[in-house]
This record gives sequence, C-alpha cells and structure tokens, in this order.
Amino acid sequence: MFPFKKILCPTDFSEPSLCGLRMAEAMAKPGTTEIIVLNVHKPIPHLPTPRIEASDVTFDISAYEEQVAAAARENLAALSDSLFADETPVRLEIRMGRPADEILHFAEEEGVDAIMIATHGRTGLAHIMFGSVAEKVVRRAKCPVLTIRACDQG
Repeated sequence: MFPFKKILCPTDFSEPSLCGLRMAEAMAKPGTTEIIVLNVHKPIPHLPTPRIEASDVTFDISAYEEQVAAAARENLAALSDSLFADETPVRLEIRMGRPADEILHFAEEEGVDAIMIATHGRTGLAHIMFGSVAEKVVRRAKCPVLTIRACDQG
C-alpha cells in the first residue's frame, strides 16, 4: 500500500479541494504515483415530455451536459498544469452522476490505493440540507480516505 501507486483526488474546484490536490502532489512518489483528478457533475433531471408542445423553445440537455464536460476538461487541464510537476503522472477524469456514488464507483473500478477528498466543514442546517459528499465517501469507501479541510497557500 505504501507508497501509494494510485491516489484519487475528487475536485469541485473549491479551495479545500485544491488543497487536496496539493497534498496528493506532496505525498506522491515522483514518477511512480499516479494522481487521478476526478470532477463529477450532477446531471440535469430529464423531465417527461409534455403532451402538448409548450413552445418552439427547446433546451438540449445532452448538448448542455457536453458543454459542461468540455469546460470541466479545460479547467482540469489548466489546474493540472499549474499544480503538478512534470514527473508526476496525472490523469484527468470527468463523470456525470451523484458525486459520492461516482467517486466510490470510480475508486473501486480503478483499484485506487487512497482517496483524498475535500470537506467544506458545513455543520448544522447547511450540513443537513446539502449533505456531505466527503462523509458519504468516508463511510462507504473500501480504501483509506484522507479528508482535507483547508490549507495555507504557501
């Protein structure tokens, strides 16, 4: 298990998740440890088609999801270029679905050694309303999970 060969780092581009990426880079053995950066988007729910056409205005959900994925790919590439050393093997992945489920499925599918995931540290009503992807991952993951809250920029 040590040193890690594959570290999964989910990111939502928040500051805590960027801290997780920095920590993964620091823990990675250069040239040996692969860092997989995963961004998950919730899909737009597909509503049933109305019986009567409402208007000529339509919204192509598939095209929108493709645009979201393309923008995420660009953001991940820029992030990777700015955070990781050239000798660190980095793979960028994008998925659509429920974030915790997709992270867990991906981790199992890939056989990662560890997950480094950010937590926003919400408590009380905010935690109840928004839930915690990190908490769900910690509870259900079959590999070690390191939760990251925030870090210094320096």
